[in-house]
Amino acid sequence: MNRLNRHAMKRKHIREQEKKYAKGYCYGRRGQHSISYLRDKLREEAAEDNWYNRRYPKRNGGWEYWKSYYLTGPRQFAKKCTDRRIRQKYRQIIHHYDPEDVTAPHGADYEKEYDYAWTIW
Repeated sequence: MNRLNRHAMKRKHIREQEKKYAKGYCYGRRGQHSISYLRDKLREEAAEDNWYNRRYPKRNGGWEYWKSYYLTGPRQFAKKCTDRRIRQKYRQIIHHYDPEDVTAPHGADYEKEYDYAWTIW
């Protein structure tokens, strides 16, 4: 059994965080060089000479691999907007037409009402 010392475990954890961070920015598809490409790009942006970067220097040269990004917030927002729009639409339809003639949305009808992909990604 191959056991790792503390330093090796820390480095392994950092590599996993870097991969997760790079995938969050869609650089995970570029292969093995994606993390170094992203790191260099962010460090170049942090090194730009402007008043904001001078006043608020970025930590670790702009490479913030420890930040995690989740899509649950935007998905919840998109779902609430979709539900709100569908309810509003069907309240108006029921108000103006006979309730027996109104059909309920099925499957992808929810996504047609509000663009999930635009909100989430």
